[in-house]
Amino acid sequence: MRIHQFVHTLNYGDAISGEAVAIRRLLNRSGIGSEIYCVNAHEKLEDIGRPWTRFDADRQEAEQAGEPVAVLLHYSIGSPLNTLLRSSAGILRGLIYHNLTPVEWFAPYNSVVTANLVEGRAELPQLLQTMDLVLADSEYNERELKEFGCADTQVLPLCLDQEKWQIGPNVGIASMLRAHGGTNVLHVGRLAPNKCLEDIIKTFYFYHHKIDRTSRLWLIGGDIDTEIYSFELRRLVSELRLKEAVYFVGSVSDCELRAFYEAADLYLCMSEHEGFCVPLLEAMHFRVPIIAYDACAVSETLGDAGLLVRQKEHAQIAELMAMVREDAQLRESLLSRAGLRLERFSEAVFAENLRIRVTEPFAALAKQTHTIRNAGEVRKAGGA
Repeated sequence: MRIHQFVHTLNYGDAISGEAVAIRRLLNRSGIGSEIYCVNAHEKLEDIGRPWTRFDADRQEAEQAGEPVAVLLHYSIGSPLNTLLRSSAGILRGLIYHNLTPVEWFAPYNSVVTANLVEGRAELPQLLQTMDLVLADSEYNERELKEFGCADTQVLPLCLDQEKWQIGPNVGIASMLRAHGGTNVLHVGRLAPNKCLEDIIKTFYFYHHKIDRTSRLWLIGGDIDTEIYSFELRRLVSELRLKEAVYFVGSVSDCELRAFYEAADLYLCMSEHEGFCVPLLEAMHFRVPIIAYDACAVSETLGDAGLLVRQKEHAQIAELMAMVREDAQLRESLLSRAGLRLERFSEAVFAENLRIRVTEPFAALAKQTHTIRNAGEVRKAGGA
């Protein structure tokens, strides 16, 4: 059997892409052929991502070899892959729902992204009806699937990619961060409106100007498709007299990101729309205390491994940051709970969930389909 995946954009450092790569690795390791078909692939992942236009030929090759083919679609936006999956004959279909960001977040900033989100939300109900298997990566996303009318769903939580962190930190960045000293506040994620980075900046204003002048805020993530929002953030930094303390780092490599995590003293998340939020797992892994706004799937991922705030009182959150920095007992308690929390998101747990929720159901469906097809051929031969 072959279990392939469809991902619109296979991107370096992206959570959805990371899950797809992990699934491919685990399936191949268990003896199941698995490829990732995509519309776009980052140059660092071109050896993994196959052009989506090759899928039909590969499907026919598997069919001729007598191998059943199943496809998992990672769903988060409108894509030609959605149509390809729906129209492909003789395959089993599965969908992993990663959430669709509500269009109102992007409408003021990018009409193309907004249109793709509108398209994705409009076609999802019909697409769900064609699926043999429907999964969500969080209970929050599963609830949204049910709102779309899909009753038969399961949750396949994401995992922490341990292989990603086997590389060492970037020596230059690590040295620079050590030389400066002071408090390093970190946020990882693209500069997207739903991430509400303006609230991070406003909170940091109080922390930096009123509590700790040695502090710096590092914003790791690109602004492709969100350049206008990024400009607004930079203007806010200037208005709040933070230009010497807030750094827009952009996209980074894994070894560079590791250096930032290892030097971080606090991780701050003020996002108002998250379907899972993988950077929370990464912060736990690197023993960085977390303060996060309680929205969507954030509390589901974080559990008791960090401090959740339910109101965006920037000055009060800054005081909470100081408390975490100064209270060693509180900090160690958070980090201890984070270590326990991470056990739920290990690759071993993910591999077992993948077997139970994907591999075995697809194998059973393939066997059932084969039996039905053979019975039909017998009836047809008897009628002849």
